[in-house]
Amino acid sequence: MGIFILLTMVLLAGCGNQTMPLAEVFQQEQLEQQTIQIVDWLNAGEYELVYNTFREDMKQALPLEELRSACAETYGGAGNFTQIDSTMVSGQEIEEEDYAVVMVKAQYEKQIVTFQVGYDADMQVVGLYMK
Repeated sequence: MGIFILLTMVLLAGCGNQTMPLAEVFQQEQLEQQTIQIVDWLNAGEYELVYNTFREDMKQALPLEELRSACAETYGGAGNFTQIDSTMVSGQEIEEEDYAVVMVKAQYEKQIVTFQVGYDADMQVVGLYMK
């Protein structure tokens, strides 16, 4: 089972917010690269670098120590990271604001971990979910 870290409005697709193509403000390749970088930092224990990508409200909702412990709880026993299996990028519009959500499936020795990262139009992280 996964752990719920933070599922902001951006990631609440089941609550009437429609998934749609990316808004023009986003570039798919940049979103994928940034999310893979975040996964790499998490794997390396570089939690502060990940934390620095958070928007201010996200920093308040998920303090650095909670990020660290959530990672340990979610995939601390998964073994060594081996590879990225897949990425998927989608857009969302919530209250007339554009967001992007990137899902990365990462293979570890003992399990697959799915990372979902939500971004605002300024490429700041507004949501993070791992399972």
